[in-house]
Amino acid sequence: MEKCMSQQKELLREIARAINENEPFRVEDWFTEDFRLIEPTKPNWPLGHEGACKLLALFRTLTPPLKYVALDMVEEADRVAVRWQLFATHQGEPLRLASMAIYRFYDGRIAEDWGIPIRGEWAS
Repeated sequence: MEKCMSQQKELLREIARAINENEPFRVEDWFTEDFRLIEPTKPNWPLGHEGACKLLALFRTLTPPLKYVALDMVEEADRVAVRWQLFATHQGEPLRLASMAIYRFYDGRIAEDWGIPIRGEWAS
């Protein structure tokens, strides 16, 4: 039986595809105007599209090939929890980063991102 992908999960997969394939970021389509990143390693992060652009720009500092995949996704109402895995090269060194994130959606876009690094470090 084929499962139906929710719009919220599909949006997260679309963002991962854009990162992996070095496609343009559609920040206005993906994030609310008052988007908030809530992550212990990134205090005082800018709000809104400025913060979303800054977050996505981190991926452009990596050397391809880039592999950013959602290993697990769990959805409940307006929230999606994701276990992410990232493989790339950063400043000539292999980078492997695992993270968890919970996203809150509003009107089909990401309003909040609670990120929790699990393994690895990525300078901002």
